[in-house]
This record gives sequence, C-alpha cells and structure tokens, in this order.
Amino acid sequence: MAEVDPDDDTIWRWVIYHRRFDCTRRERREVVVAAYDSEAEFEREFERYSARVRDEIGGGTCDPRDEVVSGSVLHPGYRDEQARGHLVRRAMEHGVDPRPLLTGGPLPSNMAVFGVGDDGDPFHYGGGQPPKSPGRVRRFWRALP
Repeated sequence: MAEVDPDDDTIWRWVIYHRRFDCTRRERREVVVAAYDSEAEFEREFERYSARVRDEIGGGTCDPRDEVVSGSVLHPGYRDEQARGHLVRRAMEHGVDPRPLLTGGPLPSNMAVFGVGDDGDPFHYGGGQPPKSPGRVRRFWRALP
C-alpha cells in the first residue's frame, strides 16, 4: 500500500479518520488513521479498519456511541486554504481589514469575503468552484456496529 503523509498538501490524498474517545485528553476527537494516494488502496484499508472497529464493538471493548470511522478526499492546497480562511475570519471578528491576508492564495471554495474599503471602493474575494477530484465525488463512510 502506498500510504502517504496526510499533511502533505501537494498531492491528492484519501484520508481515514477515526472518531473515538481519547482517555488521555478525556474527550472525543477525530484522529487521522492513515492517508493513501489512490482511492482503491483507501477503500481496501477503510474496509479492513472498519471491520476491526466493528469487531471491537462486538467484543465489548469499545462503546458504539464513541466509535465512528469516516473518510474524505483532500485536494492539493486544502490545508493552506483552510488556514487562510481561518485567519481571514479571525481578522474580521477583530475588526481588522482582511485584504492583506487575501493576497497569499485562494480561500476555501465555500468562503467569500465582500466589503467596502476605507477609500469607498467595494472588494470581493473567494467563492470559487471546488477542485475536481481525480476520483469519484467526495464521500464519507461510517462504521456501524
């Protein structure tokens, strides 16, 4: 299997997540299990990992309310877009002009910024189309007991 770094923002990657209870942090959280560079490898490993979680739930070692296995496809630049969107949102919440932050690259496809500058000229950024996946449409899966 060609497992890849889930944080490698230069490639398409299919990522498996496991939402579970973390005893050390005493909270439920989504943990990255693995990332793959092809959909076929992802689906094969996703089924294997989901079966393992189902077996643990069936054996009584896991609480079915705390265990969810899911997956998604992340496009190149996804993390950069999300970070930029977060910074822009935080700047606007604090009353700071977000335009200097918008020159570094695109915003997430579900985000747009509209406004009027100090000079009275309107501006807008973002709101683009999501990138085309090299595989099928983005999907999510769930492991059920």
